[in-house]
Formats: sequence, structure tokens, C-alpha cells
Amino acid sequence: MTPSFSVVVPVYNVEPYLRQCIDSILGQSFSDFELILVDDGSPDGCPAICDEYAARDSRITVIHQQNAGLAKARKSGLLRASADYVCFVDSDDWVVPHWLETVWKEARANGLPDIVLFDQRRDVGESSNAILAQPGYYDKARLEAEIYPYMLCDRRRKPFGWPMIPAFVWSRATRRELLLAHYIEDDSGITLYEDIAMSYECMYYARNMVIISEPLYIYRQREGSILSGARPRYFAEIKACYDYLRSHLGGKDAALDWQINASYLFKVIGGFVWELDPAGDVRQAARRVRAGLGQTDTVRVLSFAGLPVNMKLFLALLKCKLFLPATWLVKLRM
Repeated sequence: MTPSFSVVVPVYNVEPYLRQCIDSILGQSFSDFELILVDDGSPDGCPAICDEYAARDSRITVIHQQNAGLAKARKSGLLRASADYVCFVDSDDWVVPHWLETVWKEARANGLPDIVLFDQRRDVGESSNAILAQPGYYDKARLEAEIYPYMLCDRRRKPFGWPMIPAFVWSRATRRELLLAHYIEDDSGITLYEDIAMSYECMYYARNMVIISEPLYIYRQREGSILSGARPRYFAEIKACYDYLRSHLGGKDAALDWQINASYLFKVIGGFVWELDPAGDVRQAARRVRAGLGQTDTVRVLSFAGLPVNMKLFLALLKCKLFLPATWLVKLRM
């Protein structure tokens, strides 16, 4: 019998945290699910842990594959999934005991919508990435009126660049057919922020959606994760993500085009912040940013249209190749 949910967990180098993650899923008050553990060539004890749990619970399937990265590990699990709804959980995070029960009740009560979106929180402190939209049911007309104009970048709110809907792929249950139709292509080159490329495209093509304001997912903020520390290829990686967004969603709506541009610039600023954070040396950070941006056409494709004055100033500095003043501007506002 087909389960109600397929829960996909990509696993790589998280041995200290994996058992907590798996136990939180197996301990759900709602038991009608399959759990797909994707060992992405993990070099530690994770493969053995996955096999150990699979031997104890028939709901668990383990995929062992050579390391291919998070996006492809998730894709492997998606292709193996059999349920109508697919949920992703990162292997160093965990979920509350009533996670699936709550999602299922809301889905059933609202006619089994394409997406059930729920809130999340950090393991320490409050989340800075909460859903800013009102909870409830959204049909297509309401999505077009209240969500699409603001989902990537809500210009009504501060700080600038904050999305109405966080892109985290693990903050939702999505119909498998929708994911299969709009999951990022294998040749996209996306290795960072694949959530952005996939989640917003799925939301744009969803027929309906339910938003739950309760935090059902707990994500761990730790050193050594994909998003911790500076990345030498950061600017090339975000370019791949936003090239994908422009090719799949660009030209469909002027408000969406503006959001893609503004969100892209916001992520560029994030690259400055990451380069400043480890040492705080402005000149060294500016040199690293110059080197990273110089390998892409990011500055050329970014537009001034609709940006607030301070962001236009920042972009003007970039277009004039004044990376040191741009870095100082970011540092002073951090």
C-alpha cells in the first residue's frame, strides 16, 4: 500500500547527528510514511548507521551512491519515492513528534493541496527566516494576489531582500508530481542554494497551498555545514542558481523579474558578509570579492530598477569596480 509521505534524508558526514535525525522521524505520531536515506558517499560511520536502522524498520530504504552533492542526493531520493507527498529532512536536523500528523491533518482539511508549508526554528535561539505570509489556505487566485508578488523579496519589509517565503526545501511537503516536473536539471551546475531554484519554481506552478505558522522543523546551525564559512566559488555558485531562475521564471511577470534581480543582489551582499566574517579585514575581503565576482557576469546582469537608494549606491559601486568602498558599506551596515 502506498504511504502518505515519502521522507527523503540525504546523508553525508553527519555521524554525530544522524541518529537524532532518524529517531525524530521514526518517533512520529503519524506512522504512514516511508523513509529514504540517501548515503551520498559519506566517509564516516553514516552508511553503517543507515543500514542498521533499515534492518530494524521495514519502512526504511537506503540508497548508497558515490558522492554527488546535496541536490543530486535529494534527487535520488525523490526518484525512489512512492508517496503522493514528499518531505525532505537534512541529516543534521530533526522534526517535532507531531510534524507529519499536523501536515496530514491540514492537507486533508484543505483538499490535499500541492504544497503544505510550515515554519521552522533554529536549534538555538529564534529563527530569523520565519514565514511572513498569513497562515491558511491559498487557491491560485490568492497565490497570485498575495504570494507571488513578494515571495522571493518582499519590498514592503525591512531589512531589504528578505523573502516572504523562505526557500528551504525542508520547510514543506510537496506533491511528488510537482517536484518531479520542476526539480532542477542535473546539468544546471547548481551546487548552492538549490532550494531557491527548486522551491520557488514549484510554488509558482502550484495550484494551491496551505501555510502552517507552527514551527515543526528544527534546523541545526553548525560549523562545517554547507552554508558556514566563506566559499571560494560562492559568486559562481549563486550565478548558476539565478541563471536557472531567470531561465525558468523570467519574463512571466514583471514583479517576479524584479524579485529575482533584488534577491540576486541580496545574495551578492551575503557573499561580502561571508568574506568579512572570518577575519574582518576589509581590504582582504574586498580583494577576495573582486576575484570572485570577476569570474562571473553578475555585476553586468544586475539591474538598478526598483531598488531602494542605498542598494542602488551599493550596485553603482560594484559596476564602477569600487570594491573597497562597497565592502566598507557592507561592513558598516552588518
